[in-house]
Amino acid sequence: MPAVSVFMDVEDPVNPLADDAALEFARLFTEAGVRGSFCLTGEKCRTLLQRERADVLDAFRPHSLGLHTNTHSYHPTTMELLADVDWSTGCVAAYETERKGFVAFEAAFGRPPSYWGGAGNTWSPEITDALKLLKIPAYVYALTEFPNGAIHRFNGVFALPQSFSISESDWMDDGRAAKAVERTLGQLREFGQPWVGLFVGHPTRMRYSQFWDAAFFAGHTPEHPVLTDPVTDDEYDRAKVNLAAFLKRLREDFTVVGIEEALGLSWQVRDPSPEEKEHFTKTTARNLRNAANWPVHRKDLNPANIVAKTLALADSAQIAYIAS
Repeated sequence: MPAVSVFMDVEDPVNPLADDAALEFARLFTEAGVRGSFCLTGEKCRTLLQRERADVLDAFRPHSLGLHTNTHSYHPTTMELLADVDWSTGCVAAYETERKGFVAFEAAFGRPPSYWGGAGNTWSPEITDALKLLKIPAYVYALTEFPNGAIHRFNGVFALPQSFSISESDWMDDGRAAKAVERTLGQLREFGQPWVGLFVGHPTRMRYSQFWDAAFFAGHTPEHPVLTDPVTDDEYDRAKVNLAAFLKRLREDFTVVGIEEALGLSWQVRDPSPEEKEHFTKTTARNLRNAANWPVHRKDLNPANIVAKTLALADSAQIAYIAS
């Protein structure tokens, strides 16, 4: 069975209960004996430092931590920034913005991020150039894709897919949580790769009825975003109880690892077959076009240039595997 990394995204700098939710879920993973893989934005790091929430930062320190872009849904988003520029210009822009997130992350945790994760599952290939300059070895939630969810290298950077997920609304309902847990455990047992990524939600969305960035949809940048309504205390408590129970089951049945441990496995790489290359080209292009539909993006965002820049680097893609 595969090693499993369990992801949550920590990104809400707006809603007042989001910091406490982040604290509680970091502690929940620790108490369950599971090293989580948490993606934090640069803006969230700056916010926690400004609010002097050392308790939140300390709660995350035992876990595997990555940079979830510099500002997530603030405009321009990653795809908005890079959609209409050439490769060279885009590499400079990607480095400049993600370096700011990197600096904030290091200030918060005293260590560099171990990986990078796109906001809203969006991306552009210039990010890989920035990651190499920042010495970040991998990106997660990869939109570049080979068959069967294989880890791969693209432009010299490890690419880790997210294969499965359980939604926040599932955790809040006992019946739905039970079904989602059994379905997911079955999928993990049958998964044919040595590693798999599992996403289990956003702390803020466990606490609030909408995503924090709804006010930023369609390219808007509100000066004073309207706060979203919290879920009921009962729903929030159920979400925590159900997720904690799942993490304990997961720990009993699988090897749960942070991304550092996943990258430290005995990976080898090989060139893809013609059929695998064809899959990469078609599926990656589709994933990028779909990513442009993230509701945060401005309505006129055209991903064609991002697709072209990505596929121009297709020959750099190699499939990672562990020899038996």
